[in-house]
Amino acid sequence: MIHKIKALYDEGQGLSIRAISEELGLSRNTVRKYLRTDETVVVAAQNDRRRHQRLDRQRVYIVHLLGRFPKLSSVKLARKLQI
Repeated sequence: MIHKIKALYDEGQGLSIRAISEELGLSRNTVRKYLRTDETVVVAAQNDRRRHQRLDRQRVYIVHLLGRFPKLSSVKLARKLQI
């Protein structure tokens, strides 16, 4: 996403922050935040595996449920995980 935002902004020569936020469906504050930060910092934070450990133990069960019931809603899936 950050690459797309920076490409649309193009060092101030492209779209405005407001236009980018409307096009991508993001808030203007989010667009400003990504324009201020370095791309490598954001990519490293997104690729950090520690952010995804909460459901790693149930990953096989979740994949099984979604394979068996493809239209299962997230609410029902969360209820099944709590049991």
